[in-house]
Amino acid sequence: MNLVEFIEKIRELRERGYVKTKRKGDTGVGHTLEQEIGLTENNISGPDLEDIELKSQRRDSSSKITLFTLDRDAWKLNQKDAILKYGYIDTKSRPALKCTVYNKPNSQDLFSKVEADRYCIYHTDGTLIAEWRIDNLCEAFIRKFPNMVLVIAERRFDSNGREEFWYNVAYYLEGVNKSKFIEYLQQDIIVVDLRMHIKKNNYVRNRGTAFRTQEKYLPELFSSKVNLLESDFEKVASMMGTESNAERRKQKRLIDFE
Repeated sequence: MNLVEFIEKIRELRERGYVKTKRKGDTGVGHTLEQEIGLTENNISGPDLEDIELKSQRRDSSSKITLFTLDRDAWKLNQKDAILKYGYIDTKSRPALKCTVYNKPNSQDLFSKVEADRYCIYHTDGTLIAEWRIDNLCEAFIRKFPNMVLVIAERRFDSNGREEFWYNVAYYLEGVNKSKFIEYLQQDIIVVDLRMHIKKNNYVRNRGTAFRTQEKYLPELFSSKVNLLESDFEKVASMMGTESNAERRKQKRLIDFE
């Protein structure tokens, strides 16, 4: 299915109003959308709409997603030293440093701070633990999310407690809004999860330092947002269907949310 065909399908689906979920649980909103518009469920990493990934979410969702993980050139303190000095013993008796870092000190006395063009993690003793250039974070975001179609659904429950969805918002998103990205870092809307421990062989196991946010904030991180349900159909189809845009979109692809 290409984007023009999708726009026709999603507009038809919006006019139908609420539809009953075809699957219980968190994945119901995406599975039901795919079934209603005739898409085969995508169980592998890759695009749904030719070169564009399709993502759906409930309007009231507070679920968090991983925007990306990034460790390259970030650590100013050796990771093993950071675990031994500022970590703890986890439930499996391993030295570990697994925590979410906010602007205010957490239980490990770690905190984050935006300084000029960098995002930093400090300990309250003044030690700089890690730092990232803001531009590198924005580049990581674009690599993970070069473009997407995001569909947002209202939800309700019928008299039997079965969930129903009304898919009434759909955006085409691309680019990165750098100023909004910085604002979200400053406001703890984007936070960092440290996820590492020392294994029995004395090596560090780092699952990747994760930059995370709630799903509802995702659209504002893109620099371009086109409302596919409210914009003039011919204008949207023309804009998305040009050869230059198609080739540009094919240069990068979305991968699944973690």
